Amino acid sequence: MEKLAEDIWVMPFELKALGVNVGRNVTVIRLSSGELLLHSTAPFSQSQMGEIRSRGEVRWITDPMVDHDTYSRQGQTAFPSAAFLVSEGFPEIDDLNRKPLMPVPNEWLQEVEVVRLEGASSFNEHVFFHLSSRTLIVCDLLMNFPKVDSLWSSALLRIGLGPERAPGTSRRLKLAIKDEQAFRASVRKVMEWPFDKVVVGHGEPIRDDAYDRCKRAFELAGWL
Repeated sequence: MEKLAEDIWVMPFELKALGVNVGRNVTVIRLSSGELLLHSTAPFSQSQMGEIRSRGEVRWITDPMVDHDTYSRQGQTAFPSAAFLVSEGFPEIDDLNRKPLMPVPNEWLQEVEVVRLEGASSFNEHVFFHLSSRTLIVCDLLMNFPKVDSLWSSALLRIGLGPERAPGTSRRLKLAIKDEQAFRASVRKVMEWPFDKVVVGHGEPIRDDAYDRCKRAFELAGWL
């Protein structure tokens, strides 16, 4: 676990697509109550589960996007007493006791804010903002791949994201947008948050000049 700021950590995991490790980041947030909120699920090992529990009790797990179910079963199995919160339209998975993400639990209201990205229902992504650490947390809204380890990886990322990938916006998300006006309005809401760090679902966290770099990526995508 890498500590990004007080009461927030990120855990990277491997996730391959066409032979390229696009990664999966799990964000661990400790609320003022001492309880933990996990943004995204992963194939947690016993040692990783113990590391997370050493920070507090896992009270909530979220997979806040429709197409984000790769490790949902493993996540709920790892922390069975936690509430599992998902976006509307999330795939049906046997034996998963899930609840709607929205409206967010009252226990979060003063510490974590959430915006739904309107206009792309097949994704139905929800973006999180942890107020005290000024950290934006996304699934697929942005990806950040400043380093590539092969020509094959570089080519696939260019196909998927275009030339801008540090950070960049995916072609797949752009194709999913059916109401451009609603989506742009959602992105503008996201940019009202005073974030200075970003945890992306895939790639490396953005630690430096995060707000300006995200703004540029959204402008290039035509969303601002």
